[in-house]
Amino acid sequence: MDPTRRTTILQELAANIARRRLVMPARILLDLVEPVGFLASQMMLFVRPLTPLGRWQEYVMALEDESSWKVLQSLVDHRDS
Repeated sequence: MDPTRRTTILQELAANIARRRLVMPARILLDLVEPVGFLASQMMLFVRPLTPLGRWQEYVMALEDESSWKVLQSLVDHRDS
């Protein structure tokens, strides 16, 4: 996936989290996932064929890279402040 597209998808995901007022639960989840970011990214690779086409599959594809979890965490933290 193109890095610009990945960033756009992660920004949309962070905006959706903030719009639904789920910033605090998302921050807790992302803090828990941070130490095992590699495993989380591998889990996304496993889950990709099981997700429906459309937006969910784009989210999964964007989170396949370990660094994407850190980017999402910083975007959610930025939305909180």
